Amino acid sequence: MIDYHLHVVAHGDRPMTVENILAYCEVAKERGILEMGITEHDRYLDEIDLAAFQEAREKTDVGLRLGIEIDFVSNKEERMEHDLTALPYDYVIGSVHRVDNEEIDHPNHREIYDRYETYDLYKAYYANVRAAALSGRFDVLGHPDLIKIFRRFPQRDITEMLEETADAVAESDIVVDVNAAGLRKPVAEIYPSRKLLEMFHRRGVPIILSSDAHAPCEVGAGYEQSIPFVRDVGYREVVTFENRKRGTLPL
Repeated sequence: MIDYHLHVVAHGDRPMTVENILAYCEVAKERGILEMGITEHDRYLDEIDLAAFQEAREKTDVGLRLGIEIDFVSNKEERMEHDLTALPYDYVIGSVHRVDNEEIDHPNHREIYDRYETYDLYKAYYANVRAAALSGRFDVLGHPDLIKIFRRFPQRDITEMLEETADAVAESDIVVDVNAAGLRKPVAEIYPSRKLLEMFHRRGVPIILSSDAHAPCEVGAGYEQSIPFVRDVGYREVVTFENRKRGTLPL
């Protein structure tokens, strides 16, 4: 099994040392994770210690992969291009955390949900998701329905919006992040929802599995739900990466 979206530095909580990386690896081994991808947020690019990563990789039998999570912002192309080429990544995750350059998932700043009519906010969010997928910059689309994090749902039907997004994701040939972190958030649900994941599956969109861990104890967290979930939808394999090239592992 894999865990391909997690953060050692997290939100500046700890340095990327060999010891801290190996602490994540120990939990991964205990939980049957064969490959683990470190994907720090792009704003902590300068905190990624490539030497520590390479040393840790030599000291563990967990297959370590180096990635990064890029915050997709449509008017920040130069910054994104710099960050996604700065290090020898195995893969790059593109995630949408913003609408109108304002975070939609910050637990202490939810003002945007009051300023926007909820349907319009979802519409703007999914437009950004489609743009991220179709940009061609990323190998993986991170937590594709993050907008549901605080359980603020439109009263109007968004099926057409989701279908349009699934079409764009399939067209882009990007891999989708099935991310268990939503189970630890107010929404208490895996990203993406079953409805959206079924749309991806019908279109042949491949997936990775992740915990989005921000601490060692969260590595593989929620897999007791996410693995049966993706199997029930119909998935039988997950994508792996090395040097920006895809492989697969059976579920």
